Amino acid sequence: MSSEWPKGNVVIKDLNNYTSTTTLTIPMVTAKAGADLSVCWDGIKKDLLCHDLVAATDINNVGFLQIPLSKTVVSQKLAVGQLDENLVSIYREHHVGAGETCANLSTFVFGSQLVPSTDFVEPTGGKTLTYMLLFATGTTPGVGSRSMVFLDPSASSTTMMVAAPDACDSHILDFQATLGTPLSIPATDNTKWHVDWSQISKDSFGNAVNFPKLDDVLLGFYQGMSATDLQTKFTDIEIIATTLYDVAVPAGARDVDLATAKLRGGTTAFPGFTQTDGVWAIAVRCTKCQIPAPVVMTILQPQ
Repeated sequence: MSSEWPKGNVVIKDLNNYTSTTTLTIPMVTAKAGADLSVCWDGIKKDLLCHDLVAATDINNVGFLQIPLSKTVVSQKLAVGQLDENLVSIYREHHVGAGETCANLSTFVFGSQLVPSTDFVEPTGGKTLTYMLLFATGTTPGVGSRSMVFLDPSASSTTMMVAAPDACDSHILDFQATLGTPLSIPATDNTKWHVDWSQISKDSFGNAVNFPKLDDVLLGFYQGMSATDLQTKFTDIEIIATTLYDVAVPAGARDVDLATAKLRGGTTAFPGFTQTDGVWAIAVRCTKCQIPAPVVMTILQPQ
């Protein structure tokens, strides 16, 4: 841990951070090996968090992955954001055109074109291969997944079309959060809103924290709610907030001054902890990581 930190007067520690358990139960489609499958995603109405989406506009990228690991291991690594790109032997993607909801595998490209006859085949010689499709918002590989499906190539299959599962109906994601010990913060002295997370040693899944990837701090007020409400509705923390403020994390920093926070989508400065009929929470996020869940989140108690 760098000797430069902590720098802030409000220091988040492991005991303040939330913990979580998560599992992915990814549907599987058996399809004809080597075929130029048609992949369609118009059936996705809700995403992994059971939030509404419009497939024709919200799905911007479909990724094809071949991974030399079992489906169980892939699911486990994806669930906690640990499917390293170096573990993927083949990655190709289809950038979705306006209004498009279907594409053939042969249109998937990433450096080179996907060749179904050689890239989507039954494993031989005792090899373990997992194939999957990721349906995402945005075009950054591995980021913004809204639904997913395993593909099982079979020479005897006659299936030539793969329909993306509705992630909510399929109950793909099971995520449970447990909040940590709330953290005190001065209620009115805006010179003492310097929040520091340098002492956090692990994320909610128990993984080591990759500090350089943390790029955003979210401060939210939840009127008429309690910490228990937030824990129960954790996957909706951005939707159910009464007010949200953002602070960009400077490159290399492990701390921000909440006095610089701005109302989400605007320029209004954070006025302070003036609202008292609810609960305040702060989240430190990686917006370009596989998992949308905050790396750090705690309840703030203005004093």
